[in-house]
Amino acid sequence: MAKFRCGACGRKGECEYDGDRHGCPLCGSADLVLALAIEEVPDEVLAAFASLGSDDEGRDGD
Repeated sequence: MAKFRCGACGRKGECEYDGDRHGCPLCGSADLVLALAIEEVPDEVLAAFASLGSDDEGRDGD
């Protein structure tokens, strides 16, 4: 289950996250914030985040 908050209608709640959700499950607005459990985050997104921290080359350690 994903928690959501809609900026358009102001509602909060939980919904099933299927990876294709792009709008509020109540009003359909795209002004939506979702909070997912790590198990629900698509593998491609996890891989992208992992690659952000793996390139330390060229950094001076500041």
